[in-house]
Amino acid sequence: MKEDSIADNNNIKGKIIPEISFITTVYNEENDITEFLESLMNGTHLPEEIVIVDGGSVDLTFNKILDFFNIEIGKDEDKNYNNKQVAVESSGTQSDIIKGIKTMIKSVDGSSGDNTKNKEYINIKIIRKNGANISQGRNEAIKNSSGSIICASDAGCILDRNWLFEISRFYGDDSCNVVGGMNLPYCRSFLQKCLAVCIMPFREEIREKKYMPSSRNISFRKKVWAETGGYPESMDYGEDMKFNFNIKKGGYTIKFNPDAVVYWKMRENPVQISRQFFRYAKGDATGRMYPYRHLIRLIAFLLILAIISSAFYLNRWILLALIPLFIIYTFKPYKRLVRLFRSKGTDSCSFYGKEKILSIFLIPFMLLQIDISKMCGYIYGLTRNI
Repeated sequence: MKEDSIADNNNIKGKIIPEISFITTVYNEENDITEFLESLMNGTHLPEEIVIVDGGSVDLTFNKILDFFNIEIGKDEDKNYNNKQVAVESSGTQSDIIKGIKTMIKSVDGSSGDNTKNKEYINIKIIRKNGANISQGRNEAIKNSSGSIICASDAGCILDRNWLFEISRFYGDDSCNVVGGMNLPYCRSFLQKCLAVCIMPFREEIREKKYMPSSRNISFRKKVWAETGGYPESMDYGEDMKFNFNIKKGGYTIKFNPDAVVYWKMRENPVQISRQFFRYAKGDATGRMYPYRHLIRLIAFLLILAIISSAFYLNRWILLALIPLFIIYTFKPYKRLVRLFRSKGTDSCSFYGKEKILSIFLIPFMLLQIDISKMCGYIYGLTRNI
């Protein structure tokens, strides 16, 4: 999945697509940022512009971004690409944009692929905005972009080599305004594989009419972002779903392209998993999204508690009522698991040996952990709305 680093190559092979601005916002991503940027720059196609906003990372993220592009473009004029620093900006206080660096990378062949205007350079803007949440970071990046089409993803992901082409290829049709792609799990451990089975749907599970893309895998016309008010800056989680709701409320259709693939790294331990879904559910409550889904989850949980209590005080045979509930609860994850068991082990989520048996027992407990985290997060979010 991971390509060789561009730092080890002598050129940039991608073809530049004009009017495309790739944006991302990062915070404390020192472990993942280099791999993320490598996957972007190793793509078959490249954006005309890259805008990165750092929300004030306290680790080495910002320096790694600068180092990455300095390594990539710090070549002499005899090479196929070069570095031309065209502007350095600084303004405001520590809580404002403190540094913006605009750099240009020359394409290896000076060509930009099919139906292009022979663009030779990628314009790169690296901005640091201390204290910016993810919504503010994304909006800041888009404000500083010049392309009419915005493509977005997140650190912690790896972009497929064809991702930029696939996520942007439908905009020759004026009726196309928003495109979302397919997220696939990227796993390095047994726990991550089990998490992927619990939360990541297969292609056939996605209903295109109800499809709501994550902003780790989305593109849209800049005018759509402006007309719908951008990402809601009062929200630090769930902001991309609220953005989707606002898009649909504005009368726009979201197109699903399963060939635009992003590999999403699963959380690495139980604490990270609980924190992740707590925050997602808190965002749902803050944005007043999916209330019936969360209500059903709460009712189901209370029903299970009622059955267990009744069995304890009345008759233990009442526990048999949990069997159909368990089947319904675990049906989708187990169905995915069976499919992965039958696979030939070609992806990062394949199970081997004892993992197959262990996964059968672990998945129900992981589902329970996720749902408890969601319930707690949603209730907490509701208290914040009062």
